[in-house]
Amino acid sequence: MPKTTLLTLTLSVAAFGASGPALALTADELWAQWQSQAAATGQSMAATEVVPGSGSLTLNGLTTTFSDGEVSMVGRVDQLVMTENGDGSVSIDISDRYDVTITFVPDPGTPPVNLGIILNAPDLEMTASGTPEAIVYQYSAPMVTVEDGPITGGDGPPPTIDMTIAIADVEATYQVDASDPTNLGYDTSSSFSSMAGAVNILPPPGEEGRMKLVLSAGATTSTGSGRLGNIAELAANPDMIPTGFDLNGAFEYESLGLELTFEHPRDAFTVIASNEGGSLSSSFSEAALAYRLTTTGSSTYVAGAEIPVPVEFSVESAELALSVPLAPSGDSQPVAMRIAYQDLVLGAGVWQMADPTGSFPRDPLTVIADLSGSLRVLESLLAADMDAGPPPVELQQMTLNELRVSAAGATLTGTGSAEFAPGPVPMPVGSVDLQLSGGLALLDTLQATGIVPIEQLAMARGMLGAFARPGATPDTLESTIEFTEGGGITANGVPLQ
Repeated sequence: MPKTTLLTLTLSVAAFGASGPALALTADELWAQWQSQAAATGQSMAATEVVPGSGSLTLNGLTTTFSDGEVSMVGRVDQLVMTENGDGSVSIDISDRYDVTITFVPDPGTPPVNLGIILNAPDLEMTASGTPEAIVYQYSAPMVTVEDGPITGGDGPPPTIDMTIAIADVEATYQVDASDPTNLGYDTSSSFSSMAGAVNILPPPGEEGRMKLVLSAGATTSTGSGRLGNIAELAANPDMIPTGFDLNGAFEYESLGLELTFEHPRDAFTVIASNEGGSLSSSFSEAALAYRLTTTGSSTYVAGAEIPVPVEFSVESAELALSVPLAPSGDSQPVAMRIAYQDLVLGAGVWQMADPTGSFPRDPLTVIADLSGSLRVLESLLAADMDAGPPPVELQQMTLNELRVSAAGATLTGTGSAEFAPGPVPMPVGSVDLQLSGGLALLDTLQATGIVPIEQLAMARGMLGAFARPGATPDTLESTIEFTEGGGITANGVPLQ
């Protein structure tokens, strides 16, 4: 699915039901609001029969339709009943089953394919309250399941898809701020106690291969807030980011598991991965992009017909974070990036193939790089053409807060900073302090194993002796790399460039 289509669907669903008359919330007003907002987002919503009652409204044969010319989606539910509760809130009772059909063209010139998905939510409780300018939706369901539906169309027999995903103890609250119809706001939180699912895919008759995916997750919580921007503008220009958008979200989970298996006479493979928890937080607006991803206690197993031995590894903790400005400004703006993989342990199969004699120290591997700095954005990075013209950003300063690489008994650490003068090619002026411990012992090990030719090891020893000085403890080397004006580089005063 194209990314613009996905963004359109996401924002459209999030903004669903966010406009309406500024009076007390009633069933009729809520229905009119849904229709109005659907139209504003390029969707259509209709019922084959609308039955009014005393303080209630029954919608039979309710359908929602969306299409952007490449992908269309139709949702159908047998019945939805809105009932006014007398306290300004409206209860929404919906049939247990909700059918979705996604239609797309796999390749140009081929017939469209219709992919069916079935959502089941028995005992779902849904309530709308507040005012039309600030509606709060509350959802709860003991179990929500997603199942495969029919597959039709295409230019041949379809594959067979068997899918079941079950999510337990679903709770959610969603508030829409429609005080500014041109820039809708939202605030949401949700949770579930567990998720488990499996997808089996069999190819059409006469073709080989079978794929199976098994997923699981522990207790998960999520929050989100921000402004959705001008949804009407998005509907009119689906390739553009709407003005005023500002999306923020975060979720945490207790565990995650995945098993992917592809059975084939020649190209079979298996991937098994799990962890003991993690988190993801992100913010995205016209001004800046930031995200942070973390996991703990992860393990991975990969095996395949083209892999000599199964690959196994575990990581005690991992972190990936980025913060970068997007909007032009005459002033400096902060930028930051962090990559941290701590205590990565390779499995015995990989070590047996790479080092069958056990000559190498099999210490866990750690890689940490933490950078921060400042830059000036000259042109919006959301609209800039990166392949044409001058760079849209001007790097001004960069600091290496932490560098740590530990492997095979050796550890490299470092810190430093540099300023960058404006120009077509930014030239740094500053210094970086590096320290290597256990490096000479590692060279001895490499020489003993014969993995690296002795000529290359001699060259490495010579470079270390020329550009590094002994540290305060045995087998420790230190070096200060300086970047000077005009593009010069020195190591402990010895010119490198």
